Amino acid sequence: MATRRENQEKIDRRTMRRRLLARRRAEACRWLAGIFVLLLAAAGILNIVTKDREFSDSENRMLAAFPEFTWESVKSGKYMSEFESYVADQFFLRDQWITLKLYEDILLGKRESNGVYLGKDGYLMEVPDEPDQENLRKNLSSMAAFAERHPEVPVYVSLAPNAFSILKEKLPEGAPVRDQAADIADIRTALGDGIRYIDLTDALREHHEEYIYYKTDHHWTSLGARYAFSRLAEDMELGETETDYTVYTVADDFQGTLASQSGYHKSRDTVQIYEPAGGETDYIVLYAEEGKKTTSIYDSASLEEKDKYTVFFGGNHSRVDINTTGTQDRNLLLFKDSYANCMVQFLLPYFQNIIMVDPRYFYDNVDNIMESQGITDVLFLYNLNTFVCDNSIADVLAEEEST
Repeated sequence: MATRRENQEKIDRRTMRRRLLARRRAEACRWLAGIFVLLLAAAGILNIVTKDREFSDSENRMLAAFPEFTWESVKSGKYMSEFESYVADQFFLRDQWITLKLYEDILLGKRESNGVYLGKDGYLMEVPDEPDQENLRKNLSSMAAFAERHPEVPVYVSLAPNAFSILKEKLPEGAPVRDQAADIADIRTALGDGIRYIDLTDALREHHEEYIYYKTDHHWTSLGARYAFSRLAEDMELGETETDYTVYTVADDFQGTLASQSGYHKSRDTVQIYEPAGGETDYIVLYAEEGKKTTSIYDSASLEEKDKYTVFFGGNHSRVDINTTGTQDRNLLLFKDSYANCMVQFLLPYFQNIIMVDPRYFYDNVDNIMESQGITDVLFLYNLNTFVCDNSIADVLAEEEST
């Protein structure tokens, strides 16, 4: 009888403990829910009272503004899409949350953040894009047709492999990357015999242990461009080229696009410019769209900005004309992306005129440039990852219909 009563008391005590624990858990959940609601409310209030930012220094881009409300935008779904972008961009302490998420991913063993590989020795590398095959085919066909229209002028194409292709030893273990050598082989075949392809792969790979790509940015360094120039000069028959340069370090705290994109800000880069030791070439730079003239390809004001790579020309422009005191009777038409911006410092002594065209922003007729500027050489200089996704080259090279 006593044993049965003792057993019942034990059961009752266990039941009471379970009920007490259940009440405590429920109370804790209510407290946590209350705290969560308060945090959401506080975040909502802070988001309302905090002034919207126009530009993100850490991401180096413009931030979304509050969308304009119209019935048409609501019906089409555009308003909600723009509102979601606005909330994401203007969320309170957004940059700090991004950084917190990055370090959480690193602790969990992840080696990729927002399309950027977190490589070894502080290197950040862009995850390669899948080629836009339709536009790539159109671009290559248009380039071949352009060369056929100007058979008297040699047309060169040179596509710089990206860091993930040259610095493979810096990639995270098992990181999947495209075979850019195969991409180059396909492009060379599609271009045909009318265009001379200049392969920079070996020229860069031979120096893979040197500082030829930035750690925090997707561009090559001036040193990488110098090694590539040596190969370009040989294939373009520029004659005897300068081998000694005076190197100036203009920034040592550069953090580029990949640092902004990934949220990883531990590495710093050095930006350098090169001047031939044998003598400086004088020149005039005309920014056609802006109507501005200068006597330097370098924009010192950019060194006060986040993107210090824009020290070269202040960034990208639709058309830039450079008239030099070079003695060679050659005029270069350079179709380019931003990789070419730091290459021009090496090209200056070897051409009387260099016409730089960025097809992403250019809308005039390039055949007129060929005739009016007496072009003797044409060079397409891009980084490969950008080139295979470009959707502007074919339009710029299209032959203008006669009326």
